[in-house]
Amino acid sequence: MGFERLAEIFILGMKSLLRNKLRSFLTMLGMIFGVASVIAMLSVGAGARHEILARIQELGIQNIIVNSVQPPDEVKPEDQQEEMSRHGLTFKDADYIEKTVPTVSRLFRVNAVKKHVWYGSKRLEASVMGVEPEHLEMFRLSVSRGRPFNRIDSATAAKVCIIRKDMVRQLDTVDDPLDMSLKIGRFSFKVIGLLEDEQFQSHTRKALAIDDRSQEVYIPYSTSMRTFGTITYFKKAGSEEFTEVELDQIIVRAESAEQVFATSRMIAAVLDRLHDKKDYEIVVPLELLEQSERTQKVFNIVMVLIAGISLVVGGIGIANIMLATITERTKEIGIRRALGAKRFDIMIQFLTETVAIAAIGGFLGSLMGILGIVGIVEYTSWKALIEPHYVGISLMISCSVGVIFGIFPARRAARMDPITALRRE
Repeated sequence: MGFERLAEIFILGMKSLLRNKLRSFLTMLGMIFGVASVIAMLSVGAGARHEILARIQELGIQNIIVNSVQPPDEVKPEDQQEEMSRHGLTFKDADYIEKTVPTVSRLFRVNAVKKHVWYGSKRLEASVMGVEPEHLEMFRLSVSRGRPFNRIDSATAAKVCIIRKDMVRQLDTVDDPLDMSLKIGRFSFKVIGLLEDEQFQSHTRKALAIDDRSQEVYIPYSTSMRTFGTITYFKKAGSEEFTEVELDQIIVRAESAEQVFATSRMIAAVLDRLHDKKDYEIVVPLELLEQSERTQKVFNIVMVLIAGISLVVGGIGIANIMLATITERTKEIGIRRALGAKRFDIMIQFLTETVAIAAIGGFLGSLMGILGIVGIVEYTSWKALIEPHYVGISLMISCSVGVIFGIFPARRAARMDPITALRRE
């Protein structure tokens, strides 16, 4: 079949659609909403995936985070809360990991205590984290004002701290935060930096073992050990709690991302030998990242299948309308056959009409989906990411639906007997 003949059949099909503009548009609605829903769901899913992966990557894919946890049998009745509770990681654990695990590149120690933070008469309950200078950079904690810790702060055990903007708001002060001097426990600390509030969400906060209900204050690790030590005394609601944890957290950096899982297994083996009870947990950000990616792939497939249902419904609508159209145009089909048109010509003409309806509906649905995502992002806190191949996939699916659901009506029209068709009133 030559190009001119195909062009003629295409023009005939388009003229037929334009003769019934309203019916053609109503037929397209199923495809429009179907394609729009596919693009919207994929974009919202991609935005959520991007957000989750960005948060997990903040932990560093080469890092392995070991947290001290209180085993269930360490929970004591209220009348025994004044007794000392010992659990968690020890200095010996850190030394053994450094000496026996060959794939360890760096190891960082973290000391955490629960303290009251005072500023004037205002008091807050806080988690005071003693960290090494590299800690902030390693977890992408950007200091928006002031400066981070340096090696001089660590070497001199300087009483300096870094807090969050949210803590400044809760202290209800109009003073410049960098001029503030906070009293942590019985000791005064100078604020040298402010962290952004959006850090430590979801996976990040859980992995770093930070209490959601507390404010975070960061001080040099050497300062924390020299000032607060390993024993925490905390009094709240009439009860007293004494806890001894030598290291609240050990952060291990593997030499490469390929060695992360092997390194985590070796660390687990070392700690199993050194601990009689399970008073630690190992968090592997790379494992969280891979799990999240697998979950998102399944989630995207499910969303596409759900949105595809509306495309199938739209295809059924196209097939139904085309069957009705064939009945109306029976005489036209008979005349074309009598003038020399072949069955293949008739089938291609009707198939062209169904594909045109699906393609135009897919194009309008893509525009509607993109505008819908823009509106969602503008007026809600949702994250969405429109990727070009989503539009391409949606258009291909809509055209495929047009072909699949257009074949039966087109074949039915092509198989009509021309004499019977001409006699049809």
